[in-house]
Amino acid sequence: MSQTERTLKVAIIGGGMFFDDIIGQSFKDFMRGGIAGALTSIGMSHLAPDVADVKIDVCAVGTRSEKSGTAGKIIDWFASDFPDSQIEACYGELVWQDILNRHQPDVLFVATPDHVHTQPILDALNAGCDVITEKPLCLTIAEADQILAATKANGRIVAVDMHKRYDPFVRDMMLNAEAKYGAINRVRAVLEEPLEVSSEIFAWVENSNPFAYVGCHWLDVVHHYLKVKPRTVFATGQKNLLLNWEHHHLEIAKRQDIEPESFKRQHAIQTWDSLDVAVTYEDGMRGDYNNNWINPAEFEGAVNQEIELYGIFGRGIVDQQDRGFREAIIGDGSRTRNPSFGGRIQHRGGELEIFGYGKASIVAGLLAIIRRRLLGESPEELEQTYPNAHSQWDVVQVIEAASLVAEKNYQSFQAGNGTPVTALLTDTGIEIIDPTVT
Repeated sequence: MSQTERTLKVAIIGGGMFFDDIIGQSFKDFMRGGIAGALTSIGMSHLAPDVADVKIDVCAVGTRSEKSGTAGKIIDWFASDFPDSQIEACYGELVWQDILNRHQPDVLFVATPDHVHTQPILDALNAGCDVITEKPLCLTIAEADQILAATKANGRIVAVDMHKRYDPFVRDMMLNAEAKYGAINRVRAVLEEPLEVSSEIFAWVENSNPFAYVGCHWLDVVHHYLKVKPRTVFATGQKNLLLNWEHHHLEIAKRQDIEPESFKRQHAIQTWDSLDVAVTYEDGMRGDYNNNWINPAEFEGAVNQEIELYGIFGRGIVDQQDRGFREAIIGDGSRTRNPSFGGRIQHRGGELEIFGYGKASIVAGLLAIIRRRLLGESPEELEQTYPNAHSQWDVVQVIEAASLVAEKNYQSFQAGNGTPVTALLTDTGIEIIDPTVT
């Protein structure tokens, strides 16, 4: 991008569950009107005049399998609103390398599976690209160290789509937490995904776990707003439903009165049903994080999420199901809705537009990139203005520690030895403490 063009070229890899709802629709909005109008959602509207003329241009969308045709379908979807757009559908195991070489985008948006974030990010940084990636940043601190080193060496931006930071309910509680509740003794956070995520939608669940996939959101919120440092991790988990899916999907089909063959996956799924992670922070605060991806389809909301703070003078809780929007519809049942995440608005004669905190964190990343590329600000100056890679190191450390500890405790429990394993977190790594190992 040059000073004269004032255009940011964006390439997107991956076309996951929230593409049409959040990622793709957000970029349609940006292509139509830039990002200035969305800056209020991140408290940056004072910068609107400086970026109002910057155009966002999606140049390519890449997915792995040409047989699925996902990228082509996304291009057709973009063309329904932008018939003159020249977005290219790209395919391949290393599709991002092809896109970086041929399109030379300013920004690579990484929406690949959890375990396929690191290499695209590194390749993009080394090609002179800035990055916005879906959460989590990565799954190990070794990968995080690589990303941070490449970010610094290339002077680039790596933003992470940590949208829960921008949930107005959560943000209000967290910003005022210590003033209202005093020192925080404990945090309890729950985020439960529907069963179809692990059994139908994502083929890659065996390479991740529900804590890495969504627990990272609450870790980011707690670490960002409370400025706490994790020091120990204890974790246990359950492998009952998905590990025995070849049997349990038959029972679910019977209960739902559908054919078992209608399930995309009918064999054992080698991953956790749920993980329960306890983190002790440097100031003594306790964080309890409970995550699963087996919530029944019949549950009233798209997900079940809540966060509760326990302080010495008071407590606060944000529960999605208690925000007050419920519907009962024939054929759909009783449901709670959350337009604060990805609401839609369309005025008469106007275009469909998305609003909400799902879009806000993408805006924050794009703004940081524009400020670096056009306004001459350094990555160091911008560090506190968006969810950057550096802010995710502690999150990744807890994710990796929890995965290691939970697996060791699972094996120990199966052997009749209880769950004795914990992890000590240092400033540079993870030390597993297992009293059964001499």
